[in-house]
Amino acid sequence: SRNSDGPIDLTPGTAPAGGPAPAAGGVLVQVPAQRSEDAALSSYRSLQQRYPSILGAFQPSIVRADLGAKGVYYRVRVGPFNDGDAARLCNDLKSAGGDCMLAR
Repeated sequence: SRNSDGPIDLTPGTAPAGGPAPAAGGVLVQVPAQRSEDAALSSYRSLQQRYPSILGAFQPSIVRADLGAKGVYYRVRVGPFNDGDAARLCNDLKSAGGDCMLAR
């Protein structure tokens, strides 16, 4: 059983062909959070299928977040990237109809 207080690093992120390469930096791209770890991973896999040219081969990190009265959510993030690459990835995802935010 793993400790669910920290990030769950599934595999290191890799860049899809033609996408931004992971670079030194501390900015993550976060897609919508889910109420369970399994739902978070499933949701991200669906986003990868819907936006393959944007999310492609990026592997997610899933982070448990206890929001008190709002409950526990599982944040789905890719990166880290430098500021420019993170902003570009998120803007591309939003332009294609997805949703994301930058997390530091």
